Amino acid sequence: MSTFLAFMFALLLLVSVHEWGHYRMALAFDVKVLRFSIGFGRPLLRWRKSSQHHRQETEMTIGWLPMGGYVSMLDESQGPVDPAERHRAFNRKTLLARTLIVTAGPVANLILAILLFAVTAWWGQAEPVAILSTPVAQSAAEKAGLLGGELVTGATLVPPLEGVWPELPSTSISSYNGLHVMALEAERSAQDIVLEVRDPRSPQNSARWVRLNLEASQPPYAVDKLSPLALWGFEGPQAPAKVGRIEPDSPAARGGLHEGDRVLKVNGRDVPDAQFLRQTIRKSVDAGGALALALVVERDGQAMKLDLLPLVVNQAGTLTGRIGAVVGASPATVWVDHGMGESLFLGFQKVASLTGLTGQVIYGMLTGQGSMDQLGGPLAIADQAGRSVSMGWTAYVGFLGFLSVSLGLLNLLPLPMLDGGHLMYYLWELLTGKPVSSDWINVFQKVGLVLLLALMATALVNDGMRLWR
Repeated sequence: MSTFLAFMFALLLLVSVHEWGHYRMALAFDVKVLRFSIGFGRPLLRWRKSSQHHRQETEMTIGWLPMGGYVSMLDESQGPVDPAERHRAFNRKTLLARTLIVTAGPVANLILAILLFAVTAWWGQAEPVAILSTPVAQSAAEKAGLLGGELVTGATLVPPLEGVWPELPSTSISSYNGLHVMALEAERSAQDIVLEVRDPRSPQNSARWVRLNLEASQPPYAVDKLSPLALWGFEGPQAPAKVGRIEPDSPAARGGLHEGDRVLKVNGRDVPDAQFLRQTIRKSVDAGGALALALVVERDGQAMKLDLLPLVVNQAGTLTGRIGAVVGASPATVWVDHGMGESLFLGFQKVASLTGLTGQVIYGMLTGQGSMDQLGGPLAIADQAGRSVSMGWTAYVGFLGFLSVSLGLLNLLPLPMLDGGHLMYYLWELLTGKPVSSDWINVFQKVGLVLLLALMATALVNDGMRLWR
């Protein structure tokens, strides 16, 4: 029940904010709004909202299918309009006014996301401690002498050709998320990043400064380019090498691994963290075949030996090993909160980062470089809503922020049924000086509907496959 309620609240909130953006911008340009609807289909609730200031008598409805919404405006393309009210028709407004009205929905979602992320930053939340995991082989981090396990307490950015840097980093790092922000800024500004690190295992625990040169990073396999820290050789904060969910009939299952096992050794080497184990599994390939892994695991306080034969898969043109199990437990966390002004800045920064990452994912799917398996439908959203609720209200608010960014950007896709499709029409009008003909609009609407239904079908199939697995 909590999953269902969390899902429904997320839908109602995000759709309402999106349509409210269109509605308020339409009022600002004196467009007559006929209906404001949350949900589709036969209305379950219906009432009228009068506004003397805006000369409106808008019908407000809530439809029985809460999978979207719409704002219906006076428009001559939708039917005859009283000559006395033609100046209030949407199609009679300037190109700039129509563009702003259409764009206001996605922008409202992005503004909501900024506020939601700002609230979580201001209230505070548990964030991963900035302890580095074992760096990727041949990465900038490994070449700089980092081994993993170092605690990052500060960071600063320097130009690539600058030979010296300040003695003390200018920015204090309180969590791994703060380190992520610094890495993102370094990537965008094309600068090197200098870390102040302390080795928790050293008795003196003295600080030292390590410079990471992005151009020196040459990981032997395709790292996740969506994470700026991965570019320097880090795939996440240090986490215990514990085994999570295991896929049925996978190498991990056949080898006798159980969920909750902690891997102590692999091929006779100590396993300091989950990242080291993941790298070893990936590299368990020789001449196109898999290399056996000899593990020592701790289970219920007892050490035991297991042998696994990984599965060899092709990842972006590189053969890599897989065992069919989640490797790594939750990292250590620290409570972090911020002031109101800084929280708003962090919220904006978070939305900017998610916008870039989402754009890369969408571009990858459209160009065939990414997998359509990343698409999730209502079942996936409901599942994530339920999971975030179980983790606490700050996690749920963060999930709402992420979903609001996704909804805003999804509506900007150039599909005729979405806001982005209308913006494409307006771009054509701007370039040619005349609107798209109604005949072409009808054709585009049909093509757009087919594409949108195909996307929805793919998302639903993906949902079904996830349930099946």
